[in-house]
Amino acid sequence: MTSPARALEVWRSRRDTTFDPETAHAESAIRARTGRRVRANLRRLEPVAMLTPRWTAPQGFLEDIALDLAVGEPAVGCRTVSFRPLMGRANAEAWNFILRVLADLASPGWQQRPLPMVVDRRGFYHASEQLLDEAHLDAPYPVALLGHSCEHLPVEVLEDLALVWARYAERARGERRCTVLLAGSVDSPALDVGGAVKVELSDLGEGEAAASLVMQVGAIPPRILQKAARFSGGVPALVEALGQGAGPGVFPSMPEDMLRAMGPVGDDLRAAVQSVMTSPEAAERLYELLPGEPLVEEPMVDRELMMAGLLRRARTPGEVRVELRTPAVLATF
Repeated sequence: MTSPARALEVWRSRRDTTFDPETAHAESAIRARTGRRVRANLRRLEPVAMLTPRWTAPQGFLEDIALDLAVGEPAVGCRTVSFRPLMGRANAEAWNFILRVLADLASPGWQQRPLPMVVDRRGFYHASEQLLDEAHLDAPYPVALLGHSCEHLPVEVLEDLALVWARYAERARGERRCTVLLAGSVDSPALDVGGAVKVELSDLGEGEAAASLVMQVGAIPPRILQKAARFSGGVPALVEALGQGAGPGVFPSMPEDMLRAMGPVGDDLRAAVQSVMTSPEAAERLYELLPGEPLVEEPMVDRELMMAGLLRRARTPGEVRVELRTPAVLATF
């Protein structure tokens, strides 16, 4: 098995080069392409089911999508909501939370009128369909609900929400004025509201990661900037944590220092690695991937590593391959 220290040494010894503008442009288009695809589908009022792997920071992505849709043509009004507060809550609490969101979608002045309160699935279906019909008839322009962290919803409630939107689409048919995007870190069939376009939220390209670091920190020596962008793997939460942890002044250049600068996110990454290392099969597979070369996917074992946020599918032709998601994994050993 490959030694993590040896793999990290290989990473350290890579020749420092300046950014190739053409390569940087291609890399920066990775996440941008995902954004264009999502905006195009929502403008056509097509539902979207989005898989958001760990640390992909979907909230900021969706807020940018909402802003673009609001100011573009044709305009689409968006309501972005996180379902994280519903983790561990009872079904009734989740149903009523969703009704408040739908009421806001139908009319921004919902606080000034009484809202229905429900205690069972039947009541939720009736109240939510009524609110969607109001949004369909009364909103001055098409509207979209962008909901993320769906893995924190009770499974039954997520299925109810998807069914409500599927029923609305059936009623409205070709005259839809409302649509929905449901995003979650777990690839659940319940995210599909019926005919939804399936999208996976990608990590940042190397150029995007570098640009994000410069936006947070300011000027960074090019060689150190390139190393930092590569070290992060473009994983959005790691890029943001590195920028915030480094702050103004001397930017860390060694892997251990960059991981330390990530603070709690770095600790979370280290905990993810330690967790998968308790499985002999997952640990052996992780060691095989440490050198950085993509390998043919082995679904049975790779799924566990993907759920932990440590692997991603490589953008290579031919057979489906996976690769280590970020060199920061090497620094956790």
